[in-house]
Amino acid sequence: MNKAAAIACGAVIAALAATASAQDVKPERAIKYRQGILQGIGWDMGPMAAMVKGEKPFDKDEFLKRATWVSELAPMPWEGFTPGSDQGAPTKAKPEIWKDMAKFKQYQEAMQAASLKLVAAAKTGTLDAVKGPFGDLGKACSNCHDDFRAK
Repeated sequence: MNKAAAIACGAVIAALAATASAQDVKPERAIKYRQGILQGIGWDMGPMAAMVKGEKPFDKDEFLKRATWVSELAPMPWEGFTPGSDQGAPTKAKPEIWKDMAKFKQYQEAMQAASLKLVAAAKTGTLDAVKGPFGDLGKACSNCHDDFRAK
């Protein structure tokens, strides 16, 4: 076997092992994982919302830092919506997630895209530039919460 084939084979084995281990996660652990990341996103959204609403002075560096952290966390929680993780620990995740995974994935992708646009806007350093993209990110979050999160 040549070196390139060995590397490709190793990559396939590693990918399969990662997939198998993600599927073997106990539901309560998956729930805690996703909840922790989503709480982290909420933690960073709060100060940005306060700046956008004028409740806190706009600090371009803090805003950019928090927007960047949200964009880095944005792809992560979805791994925690494993089969069977609709129960096993307290969760507000609706069963519709597992019934309409395609729509759930669309919402994930919209949220991730909106978070990247917010980072780009935050790099301009102006409050006016971030208001629209912050609202778009909030709307992306709300769309998913409205359809897939129990009140």
